[in-house]
Amino acid sequence: MVCSNGVKIVRSLAHCSFSSSSKTLLNPKPSSSVYTRLLAPGAYRTFHSGLCNNHRVLGNHNACSKNWFHGGVHANWTTVRSIHGTASVAAGDYYDTLGVSKTANASEIKKAYYGRAKKLHPDTNKDDPDAEKKFQEIQKAYEVLKDEEKRREYDEYGHDGFEQRGNGNGFPGGFGNPFEDLFGRRGGGQDVNVVLEISFMEAVKGCAKTLQFRAAVSCEACGGTGAPPGTKLESCKGCGGLGMTSMQTALGWMHMHCTQCKGTGKTFPMLCNSCNGKRVLNGTKTVKLDIMAGIDNNDIMRVFSNGGADPDGNQPGDLYVTIKVREDPVFRRHGGDIHVDSVLSISQAILGGTIKVPTLTGDVLLKVSPATQPGQKVVLKKKGIKTRNSYSLGDQYVHFNVSIPTSLSQRQREIIQEFSKEASSKEEQEEVHDKRAAAGAS
Repeated sequence: MVCSNGVKIVRSLAHCSFSSSSKTLLNPKPSSSVYTRLLAPGAYRTFHSGLCNNHRVLGNHNACSKNWFHGGVHANWTTVRSIHGTASVAAGDYYDTLGVSKTANASEIKKAYYGRAKKLHPDTNKDDPDAEKKFQEIQKAYEVLKDEEKRREYDEYGHDGFEQRGNGNGFPGGFGNPFEDLFGRRGGGQDVNVVLEISFMEAVKGCAKTLQFRAAVSCEACGGTGAPPGTKLESCKGCGGLGMTSMQTALGWMHMHCTQCKGTGKTFPMLCNSCNGKRVLNGTKTVKLDIMAGIDNNDIMRVFSNGGADPDGNQPGDLYVTIKVREDPVFRRHGGDIHVDSVLSISQAILGGTIKVPTLTGDVLLKVSPATQPGQKVVLKKKGIKTRNSYSLGDQYVHFNVSIPTSLSQRQREIIQEFSKEASSKEEQEEVHDKRAAAGAS
C-alpha cells in the first residue's frame, strides 16, 4: 500500500509539474496553480499511507522547495510534510511521568523518581495488575532524564521524536518511513558496529568502559570543507550554478540535485590534499560507555550520534556495541538466574551437614539435608541477577554432585563392608516380608 501511494505521488507530480521546462520549475510564477498548491511558502500538504485514518505531522518547517528530490520525497518538498504510520504514539511525557517541570534540576528529578518508585513499586502494589508497567515507565523516564546527553536529545527531539530514534525507525511501530523505503535513507553519517568483551562480573554489576574504534572523522586539515583553507567557492560547472540537473524519463522530466555540487550550486576550484575533497577521513574515535548492570551476552547498545561523521556536516551516524560476556569458572547464567555446582562427600550426602556455597555477593552457609541425591538442587531466592527488563532479582540454583573416593583406608573399607552387609540383610528381610504379605492376600 505504501509503495503504491509513493509511486502515485511521483507520477502525479511528474505529469503535473515536470512537463514544463526546468526553468519554470526553478522559477515558478506566483500564478502557477501547481506552484501555489505545492511549492508556495507555507503551503501544507498531507500524505496518507493508507494504513490508518489519522495522520501525524513530522519534519522541518524551513525546507527548500527547489531541493524536493534530494534524499527522498520526504526530505525537502515544502515547508511542512505530513506522513502517517500505523503504530500508536507512546502515552505521556517523561517529565509528567516523574511529576517534575522541564526546568527541574538533577536533584529534583532524583527525588521525584525515588518518591514515585517507592509508591508504585510492584512489591507494594500486588493488587494492581498494571503496577509493574507503571514502575517500568517511571524507571524509563528516570534513565533518560538523569543522563545529561539523553535529556538534551529528549528536549531537542520531543517525546515522539526521541522514542522513534530509540526504536531505530523514522516511524513508530516498525513500519519505517514509507518515502525512505521508496527513495533511500536520508542524509547522515555511517553507523558503526563494534564488539566489546567484558567479564561475567562486569556484566552482572555494570561497569564503565572507554571504547576506541575506527570511523569517519572530519578532516582537520581543511576543517571539513574539502578545500584548502581560504579557498573561495565558485559557480558549479556541472549545473551552471542552478544546483539541479534535468533528465527525461518515461514519466516525464525529472529534476534532481547536481551530483557535483550536491545541490548547492557552488564548488571549490581546489581540493584538500589530505581528504581529496571528501571532507572526512578514516580515523580513531573514543567513546565512554556506561554499561548497565544485568546486561547479557550478545546484547546490543546503541549510542546516538557517535558513529561516523557526515561529509555534509549533518548528524553523525550511530554507534552499535555488541556485548560479549566471558564465561565464568564458577557461575553459569540463564536469564536472571544463576547456577553453581557443589560437590558433597559420601558422608555429607548420607548424613547431611553444612557447606559453604559461593554467590554473587559472597560465600554463604547452606544446610544440606540427609540423604541428598546426586543431581538434586536447592534454590536460593533473590540471589540471582536483576536483568534490564526486570525490577526484581533472579534466583540461584545449587546443583549437588557426590564425590566417590578412589582410595580407602583399611578401617574405611571395613566400615563400608559392614554397612553393605547390613543393607543387604535389610533388603532380604523386606523381600521376605513382601512375599508373605502377597501370599496372605491371595
